[in-house]
Amino acid sequence: TFAAPPPVLAATRPTLGGPPSFTQPPAAFPSQATPARPTTPPPGRLDVARAVDEVKKLLGEGRITQAVDVLGATLPAAAAEHGEHSPVVRILRKQYAATLMDDGQYRRALPELRRLAEDRTAEAGPADSQALQFRYDAAQCLEQLGEAGAALVEYRAVLPYYENAYGPITSDPGRALDIRHRIGQLLLAVGDHTAGRAQLQALLYDAERTYGPHHPLPLDLRRLLSHQRDVRGG
Repeated sequence: TFAAPPPVLAATRPTLGGPPSFTQPPAAFPSQATPARPTTPPPGRLDVARAVDEVKKLLGEGRITQAVDVLGATLPAAAAEHGEHSPVVRILRKQYAATLMDDGQYRRALPELRRLAEDRTAEAGPADSQALQFRYDAAQCLEQLGEAGAALVEYRAVLPYYENAYGPITSDPGRALDIRHRIGQLLLAVGDHTAGRAQLQALLYDAERTYGPHHPLPLDLRRLLSHQRDVRGG
């Protein structure tokens, strides 16, 4: 399904809870009445925990579009209150981008993912797994929007990090194969059939070596290459 990050969504949703409750010891008898403390936030103050709880409820009910609306209203208010780079705003932005993608709103998700990728890259470097996941998700948005050339650029930019055997991301070889598959299909989509077929043929060899010949990926690649030979010849 830029990752895993995360990523995927139920595990990455914010789990912010409400304020803790405390058991008060018996109070001494005061000489004067103590004014009661307010139990609700001041007017205009954002209750982030309540908004997150509402989003979780809406997602649980399958009301994704309504959850998008709540997150979209909460995010700028949270940024104004806590700061653009605060942990709570980052959590909300990640959930917002993921929910937009779930709702098929790729054009709105794209700038959020780019913002997340830029912030994470500045903080942890370009090889960071979360930064790469955000960039991968952004490439998926571009692909879904029909921007094949831009998606190709993004996929090609992240692929070396997933193929680097000595890098920090070595636990999921399937991601590199998936990106190569997408690159091959995008090359065909933009009309570069020679490069696309070469990409998919090389991928078929590696996919069979990784998964075996009867895995769905090699089977799909054989069908695709056979179709290309029938249509284009050669």
